[in-house]
Amino acid sequence: MKGVLVDPYLKTIENVEVNDWRDIQNHLQCMWFGSGGYDEGGDAIYVNDEGLYEETEFWYAPDVYPYPYAGRVLFLGINRANGESQDAWLDAEDVADMDHKFMTRDEVAVMGDLH
Repeated sequence: MKGVLVDPYLKTIENVEVNDWRDIQNHLQCMWFGSGGYDEGGDAIYVNDEGLYEETEFWYAPDVYPYPYAGRVLFLGINRANGESQDAWLDAEDVADMDHKFMTRDEVAVMGDLH
């Protein structure tokens, strides 16, 4: 399946191939991952479930989520009828065109309350 990986360490956004949950772990470089929401097209957004404790680099896309994501972010399609993963609706170019910025933990710390 086609996914989109955002890597704030390398400051890259690229299309990636995902075959199963182990690929999600590998792309996010973590043991435990969870959902970080959904994009406008219904793609699932996966993040390191322990990212706030472990990660030092962040990705902020306010139109997707009101707070910065800790660590790497993976967009992957989801079939709403059966819950199975599928190709992402967005591609790397779509995600790169979103209002976003890469941030350090120190930059996130001084953001204060966003609401």
